[in-house]
Formats: sequence, C-alpha cells, structure tokens
Amino acid sequence: MEVVNKKGSIFELEEIYKYKSLIDVKDKAVIKRVIIEDDETCIAFYQDFIELVAKEVDHTLNKAQFKTAKDKLVAEMKAYLNSK
Repeated sequence: MEVVNKKGSIFELEEIYKYKSLIDVKDKAVIKRVIIEDDETCIAFYQDFIELVAKEVDHTLNKAQFKTAKDKLVAEMKAYLNSK
C-alpha cells in the first residue's frame, strides 16, 4: 500500500482559510475530508476548489460569484462524502 503525504494540501487549505475570508469553518471541514479521501472524485473536487480560489485571487470571479460557485461545489462534496 502506497503512503500518500497530504500535508501539502492541508497546509494549502490552512493558508487559504487564514489569509482569505473565502471559506468558513464548516466548508473547511468538508474540504479537509475531501483532501484525506484517496479517490479520483475527491482529487477532482479539490482541484476544482483550488481553481475557484485562484480565480477569486486573480479577480476573475468576484466574492459573490466565488461564494455561489464554492457553495455549490461544497454541497456536491458533502453529497459525495455522505454517499460513501
């Protein structure tokens, strides 16, 4: 069994949480669960989340657009995690 180090992704999430008011504690917990899971769907969810953050940081999305897209993505993450 291969051991995968998730510290980099967890650190990245902590930095996003600390320096940008983009996610709340509940979202952070869901995203952290997605990071820890080791399947293709969770990896895709996390990549989608990072892309959203990048778009907000680059001002491609404004805060309202980001929140709408993030809330939808987090809802999909929750539904997927609860179905497992």
